[in-house]
Amino acid sequence: MTYEAAATALDILLASAAVALLGCAAWTVIHSRRGSTVRLFGRPVRYPRLWAAGAACMGFYALLGLGNLTEATPSALRTLTRWIDAVLLLAALLLLVARWILEYRARRPHGHDQHARP
Repeated sequence: MTYEAAATALDILLASAAVALLGCAAWTVIHSRRGSTVRLFGRPVRYPRLWAAGAACMGFYALLGLGNLTEATPSALRTLTRWIDAVLLLAALLLLVARWILEYRARRPHGHDQHARP
């Protein structure tokens, strides 16, 4: 297998994963409107819309990054897409970290009776 074929196969795999991530994000938003517990891969998702927003930013970041790899993209457009890429990555990281913090706080035991006293 040549380098070009391997790079193309990797690009297709990454694009497929990004589209699947966007699909999961859309599915989560649609099912979160019902008010019932949203399950993703068998596990309940707390703050599903926050997760979906972070996942959508990450999916668009991956797709935009793949689109920027072509040599046919003009240099002025490449600079703009790099800025958009950076904003999407930062937004995805902030949203997913905020969701992780909220989920950690929700799982943490509350109250004074939870802690052992000497």
